[in-house]
Amino acid sequence: MMVAGAAASVGLAFANDRRLTPVFVEAAPELQPVAVSPSGAVVGLQNTAREYLARRIAFATLIGVGILMLAASIPAITALASSLRAPEAPAPALGPALEQRAAAGVAGNWEQSYSVAAPPAGAVGAAVLAQAQVQQQDALKAMQAIADERAAAEQAASMKPIAVPAPYSMQSASGYEPGTVLRARITIYGCTGPGGGFCNHMASGGVAFEGAAACSTNLPFGTKLRIAGDPTGRTYECLDRGQLPATWIDVFFSDTSDGMAWQSNLGTTTADITIVN
Repeated sequence: MMVAGAAASVGLAFANDRRLTPVFVEAAPELQPVAVSPSGAVVGLQNTAREYLARRIAFATLIGVGILMLAASIPAITALASSLRAPEAPAPALGPALEQRAAAGVAGNWEQSYSVAAPPAGAVGAAVLAQAQVQQQDALKAMQAIADERAAAEQAASMKPIAVPAPYSMQSASGYEPGTVLRARITIYGCTGPGGGFCNHMASGGVAFEGAAACSTNLPFGTKLRIAGDPTGRTYECLDRGQLPATWIDVFFSDTSDGMAWQSNLGTTTADITIVN
């Protein structure tokens, strides 16, 4: 409607010879009468003015229709110009051809095949976390091994060779009936290795040796005992003390690494002990 109105306005403007005065208001040009009646009235003047206005209106209508046709042809001309442009280059193909992709021949839709075969996000996350935990444990073990080796090397460099102490016995009675079984806490301590440093004399007066043990106070010095499940089958003697609640046996090892391996083979930190003497 706006285009038609504009076209009509332009047509009227052209019909008015580009003046602002409307055609219907502008007076017709002076015309000479073609006939006069006996009474003196003009005959034919009105018909001539009507013909003049009709020609002007027809001319304005023709101009408006032409402008409308020109406006209607603009989209078609634009589309034609767009189609004449050079075609865009096809997008580059990524990866192998469709028939060469895995699962392409199974269902004809390799993307769907891949998505169905892919594990759920929860399983992927659990696997990633499990792998991270394994790697963390491996790293911690490696760091602990390096620290132990460094500590052992530093201790070996700073300490003089330690002579293996001779075992001794106090040869005293335990105060228990031989064969008495007690439930006891079992741990280890030692001279060298992780957590070591107990290389001096024991509370009973002698130098610590393998086969001696630090016992809680309910087991007197000289008490001899065996530990159930001990892979060495050794008889231990209480020759040292510590802040140990009853009943507790802390077995001595020259190297605490050997002691930890022994306790690992024992498989427990609580076991029955049998009084020997």
